[in-house]
Amino acid sequence: MADKIYHYWSSVVLALLILSFFGVSGFVNASTQDFDENLAKSKTYLDQGQYIQAQNTLEQALNAAGSDEQRALAIGTLGFAHYQLHHDSDAEKLLKEALIKGKENRRERARWSAQLASLMMTQGRFDEAKRFYINALAFAENGEALKIGIELQQAEMLPRNEYLPKLNDLLRRLLLVKPGEDRAKYLVRLATLAHQFGQEGRKLAYESLLATNTTKSPRLLAEIIGATAQLYEDDHRYDEAFQLNQNAIDTVKTTESPDLLLELEWRKGRLYRNRKQIPEAIAAFQRAIEHVETIRHDIPLTYRNGQSSFRTTLEPLYQQLADLLLEQANHQNGMEKMPLLRRARSVIELIKQAELEDYLGGRCAIQPKRSTLLEAVESKTAIIYPIILPDRLELLVSTGNDIQQFTQSINAKNLREAARKFIGALRSGQPDFNSISTSLYQWLIAPLEGFLYQRNIQTLVIVPDGILRLIPFAALYDGENYLIERYAISTSPGLSIIEPSPLQPQAVKSLIVGLSEPGNVIDHLPDAILNEFKGTNSRGVSLNNQTRSRALIMPDDSEASTTKPTFEKQPKRSDERFRQQLIEAFRLPGVITEVESLKSTLPGTVLLDGAFTVDRFRQELINERYSVVHIASHLIAGSNAASSFIMAHDNIINFDEIDGLLRSGKFANQPVEMLTLSACQTAEGDDRAPLGLSGLAIKAKVRSALGTLWPVSDEAAPLLMVEFYKALNQAGTSKTQALQHAQKTLLANKKLAHPFFWAPYILIGNWL
Repeated sequence: MADKIYHYWSSVVLALLILSFFGVSGFVNASTQDFDENLAKSKTYLDQGQYIQAQNTLEQALNAAGSDEQRALAIGTLGFAHYQLHHDSDAEKLLKEALIKGKENRRERARWSAQLASLMMTQGRFDEAKRFYINALAFAENGEALKIGIELQQAEMLPRNEYLPKLNDLLRRLLLVKPGEDRAKYLVRLATLAHQFGQEGRKLAYESLLATNTTKSPRLLAEIIGATAQLYEDDHRYDEAFQLNQNAIDTVKTTESPDLLLELEWRKGRLYRNRKQIPEAIAAFQRAIEHVETIRHDIPLTYRNGQSSFRTTLEPLYQQLADLLLEQANHQNGMEKMPLLRRARSVIELIKQAELEDYLGGRCAIQPKRSTLLEAVESKTAIIYPIILPDRLELLVSTGNDIQQFTQSINAKNLREAARKFIGALRSGQPDFNSISTSLYQWLIAPLEGFLYQRNIQTLVIVPDGILRLIPFAALYDGENYLIERYAISTSPGLSIIEPSPLQPQAVKSLIVGLSEPGNVIDHLPDAILNEFKGTNSRGVSLNNQTRSRALIMPDDSEASTTKPTFEKQPKRSDERFRQQLIEAFRLPGVITEVESLKSTLPGTVLLDGAFTVDRFRQELINERYSVVHIASHLIAGSNAASSFIMAHDNIINFDEIDGLLRSGKFANQPVEMLTLSACQTAEGDDRAPLGLSGLAIKAKVRSALGTLWPVSDEAAPLLMVEFYKALNQAGTSKTQALQHAQKTLLANKKLAHPFFWAPYILIGNWL
């Protein structure tokens, strides 16, 4: 919890450096009334953490600015709003522009320099950060409070053993500053930083908060009281913490401060839970989540260190509410149990939706469907909804209107460790995977067997959580059989995200594209891909170098990695020898077999090798309405949709472009029924990576998508795809049943019986 509070307060001093300017600068008294009004509105929005509204208002202020000084203020404050939204490139550009335009006012330049220093620091550009901090302190001149605010930011660059002494020194200096709003905010910020350092740090934090004096701002007063309540909670002084926290809520509840109320209600829920007042705790957590949903479009979208911003900061809140609801449900029976289970599942659904939006790069990237549709699926289908909690695994299983709860006493750490071992063993084709597979089967499937058998279930729809997204459930082993031998299996990113509907009765018209040997696309691959090859075909070979695979991993799709080679002498693509090595490394001879085999099964248009150009692919989707789009080529999987692409013969096709083409007017009323990527993969260990295929299907409004979890065998892919489409052409066969048939066909082939060959294929979305 301390980390989350630290994250919450990490931008307070930055906000103060920007917002305090409204109270001291003559620029606020600008001659243009519209500028004044919009600037004042933006200050309120920024203070409340409503950054999108602030951004819109600041753009209006910029349009109304009548002088360079006004423009500098609007541009710089707009840069701050972009920084808070983690729009780093926009923030840097705007803040640097503000520094130039506002050169007549040194205090203003101090603020923009400090903001830029913080931006550089978050990006690991420490030398640049140091320079901007030095400039900021120089511009601040004799403004002691402003200097202290800048040094509070700068302190985060210090070694841990120097951190607390620096905070003690800053507190000593702050106590000499004349009391006021700025001083109070810096004291709160100092307290929040200090309380992470054990007993000595908490002592400093108490001293800092006691020195805040009074304030006329209800919000600032609530922040001070709330910070004190946090210290009391950390010190297990729960009754005092509860009273202080309630005082903070009473102080701020008449203001528009959903971001602060989110923190306070969350803490209130924890304190109620500590008191064993579970209904009250549930109500408080629910109010906190309602505040999150209010400001959700203002929560920055980032993906750093393998975790999404939403998941690292706010997922615990949703989990804590779901935990209590599930715990209550365990003590209920019949009609009283069902609403609690549905409510817990709905809470976790909000996490899944936010993560998918995060991956796709926007809060409006997906539109939730009515989850009631999933409750009305055919009687022989069961929906399995695992929820990973710190101390246990909860399995919610529903069919029709019935929903059941199964609790497994396996903690999250052990489950994740077993899942990673299982995934690693399958991806590398190891023979000794069955013991791990059996353990996972006992946790994930065995408790449900009686329920599934009694209802004659034939199809399982899995809504996986976290690390379970990387598991091919088809390969779970009960000691005698794989799960795919008993059930057709489909995957859904969430209950409220996919709308199930039967296969549309229409003549199948397909677009089949394939790349067996690349052409000029070699010239357009990012350097990061070439760095991985280094003149070899190591990424094109899998399973003991016996079988060519179809998917490649972008080693690091950050801007830096795609522009800077990772080895000293970057081979030139103009070097004919190196070029031929690349072409050889990317060759997929099995694609010819696959495409030729599908011609008779899927009537339509075929684009192979030289015919599979970006322009031709684009024109086909613009001019024709296809029900099936099948792509057999290399897919490069990045960490988000914008950095993932497919290789055509002459160039790359970005996921975003495919999305745009499949959402064009021609497909608006009759979406693509089936999108197959027989060459896709998720990055090993990244449990968010499978969202790529889900996200593409959802954004493009494709009914179903078929892809893979790891590089697939170029030998097995043609066989599986032909069997899949043959089965799909049979009347009454669902997509998930067709995939089951294809996987069982490979399983029956001794040469291809290892799950490496057939297990990675997953069907996402509409399984009917």
